[in-house]
Amino acid sequence: MITVSVSFMLYLESSPDLRMGKKVISVQLEEGATFGDLLRDFESNFGSALAKEIYDPEKHSLKELVKALVNGVLSQNLDGDNTALHQGDNIVFVPLVMGG
Repeated sequence: MITVSVSFMLYLESSPDLRMGKKVISVQLEEGATFGDLLRDFESNFGSALAKEIYDPEKHSLKELVKALVNGVLSQNLDGDNTALHQGDNIVFVPLVMGG
């Protein structure tokens, strides 16, 4: 097993524990887990409503207005869902900021 740190810097409607502001949780995954495994793990640990706010399981990708950094690098600049995770990795979910 490996443990990764996950931070949410976005408003999550479906989870009272992970609403506004930076919230950090530790997630245990099997050795050899990928970023995609982490996203799918959200559904089993936090329910499908939370998973759907972050991840589109049909497209196998993050929602359009959510970005994720794995150890400070955008997941899309790594290997996306296939990015290997390791003990102590830090994953941060942030919203895209738009305005006018």
